[in-house]
Amino acid sequence: MHRRLRPVLLLLLLLALACGRGSEKVASKPAKPMPVSVGEVESRLHKGIDVSVHSGSIDWSEVAKEGHGFAFIKATEGVDLKDPAFDGHWQALKVAGLVRGAYHFYVTEDDPEAQARFFIANVELEPGDLAPVVDLELVGHNTKEGLVERFRTFLEALETHYRLKPIIYTTAKFWDEHFENDGFGQYPLWVAEYDVDEPSLPIGWNQWLLWQWKGDADIRGVEKGADLSRINRARADWWEIVVRD
Repeated sequence: MHRRLRPVLLLLLLLALACGRGSEKVASKPAKPMPVSVGEVESRLHKGIDVSVHSGSIDWSEVAKEGHGFAFIKATEGVDLKDPAFDGHWQALKVAGLVRGAYHFYVTEDDPEAQARFFIANVELEPGDLAPVVDLELVGHNTKEGLVERFRTFLEALETHYRLKPIIYTTAKFWDEHFENDGFGQYPLWVAEYDVDEPSLPIGWNQWLLWQWKGDADIRGVEKGADLSRINRARADWWEIVVRD
């Protein structure tokens, strides 16, 4: 009896090994990223915060529980300063399920192409992330001449790499003092102004897309506070600031 069963058992063993090898091959294939749908991101893009290392430690799960759906993290400044908290926040945001974005603090004294390369080297965007942001709020000494052209060079470098237009963060007062109607209105605007019902618009824009309406707010989960922003959901083009592929 045992001798007559041995061929059958051997056959079953060979079949099991073959199936095991096949399943290993399937499992070893890298998973393709799933496309991000409008609905998946839309449900989270209402209000959010922006932070840097100066915000201290952050529990992103607590931030999410407070109803904040997105966050911008400072990534770089100039040509050589990376925010030491960026990498940790960038990964934690993804785990917590918040829509994430990164911003660069533009230094007018530094070469615009070098600044763009520095940001690109430190920020890899994935489907579902937000467009890169450039924070422009200071003009260094003796940098007024050629400011517009240099800034345009920086924006175009980011747009070429990421294949979507960067978001410009500024205030109407600052922008109007240093820029004229130089065609920057084609870029999404993130305007900062506090204690008003509606923000003033800088020259060149007729709508804001993001509005930072409060600074240094006490937020559950953020050790030292953060700035609060909301998105203009009435704009049909809000979806253009989301990376889709």
